[in-house]
Amino acid sequence: MERFQQLQEELIEGARIQDEYDLSTINLIAPASPTPLKYFYDLPLRHNAIAEGLLGHRPYAGVEGFNRIERIAVEAACLLFGAEHANVQPHSVSQANQAVYQALLDNGDRVLAMRFQDGGHLSHGLRFNFSGRFFDFNFYGVDRTTGLIDYDALEEKAVTFNPKLIVCGASSYPRAIDFERLAAISTKVGSCLMADLSHPAGLIVANRFPKPFPYCNVVTFTPDKTMLGPHGGIILCKNDLSEQIDKAVHPGVQSSVPLRRIYQMAQCLIDASKPEFTDYIDRVIKNMKAFEAEFGRIPNIMITGGSDTHLMVIDTKNTFGLTGKQSEELLETLDILTNRQVIPGETLKPYVASGVRLGTSWITARGYNEVEAKEIAEIILDNLSDPANLVVQARSKEAVNNLLKIKRADDVWYEES
Repeated sequence: MERFQQLQEELIEGARIQDEYDLSTINLIAPASPTPLKYFYDLPLRHNAIAEGLLGHRPYAGVEGFNRIERIAVEAACLLFGAEHANVQPHSVSQANQAVYQALLDNGDRVLAMRFQDGGHLSHGLRFNFSGRFFDFNFYGVDRTTGLIDYDALEEKAVTFNPKLIVCGASSYPRAIDFERLAAISTKVGSCLMADLSHPAGLIVANRFPKPFPYCNVVTFTPDKTMLGPHGGIILCKNDLSEQIDKAVHPGVQSSVPLRRIYQMAQCLIDASKPEFTDYIDRVIKNMKAFEAEFGRIPNIMITGGSDTHLMVIDTKNTFGLTGKQSEELLETLDILTNRQVIPGETLKPYVASGVRLGTSWITARGYNEVEAKEIAEIILDNLSDPANLVVQARSKEAVNNLLKIKRADDVWYEES
């Protein structure tokens, strides 16, 4: 029992350390967002209720309220994205992707997706992932000159490979996606079109990114990135796939679902319909444009030459001679958090990488504006261009501390317009 008491104390201390660290850093990790505390603490639910089965078809008694809340989440998701059907039960977007594959494919079926180093996600066919182990993935990528998706080459690959499913959407591709062109390619080869849109989901509901419907057959996303919501996965689809998708979720890949998370999702989706959320997304984009203006002063540093979203990728290896890992570690000493990122034509291992990915969701939710985003970009460039200069590092550390003093994590996640 003495050891358990020690573990209890260590657990509380670990949480305190992480919480304080989150308040004392500038977080530019693209998927990161400070989820409003109301999604966790201000809930009219006193119990950790769970239920199993599909909406309206539960093998549990006492689920009238559960069904009502899930129906609200489903309707809100459909309204925001223009979908015909939604399933809000997946525990994560990777599990949502798994359910879609199980619904639409048999083991060994062919899938065409974006290459990992060009921006694709690991659940889009990486050979170490379940997706790459169970299905026959082939890959399209970006033009090596522009860094943009090469739709002509994609079409040629689709005609030759004849996939049953085409997957679009990415974790590090910062540009708009031509869903209409992809739909035409999918129709030409007789495949379904799936979009994993976890990163731009918030931009989509704010009408700042192309809408996937009616072009895509299926869309997956998580609301915990640009939508600032709870962790979890959502699948949207057209009505003709609704039964297949639902059965693939349950009993296909999971069983019970916690009501608290469904409620949190519903609240997040309702909040995303408000003008304040669109204002937040507009400020996210403005801050990224401030980054774009500063980094754009250095030729070829930005993969794709810029960004249409909340994120960008910079090439640190070819610009500064620093790997992504070295760049990430250097910036972390200044209390600026980034993540190492593979880039098109990558020659290094993913855990080393040739670039870093930068996002503006977190700093915008913390209240930073374009002037402060510009200052952050300048600090990054000053240090990456002269990584051994201790004077620059000391000056930068002081500048970051000053920024942190005027921006608190307990600020509201949006500012009233």
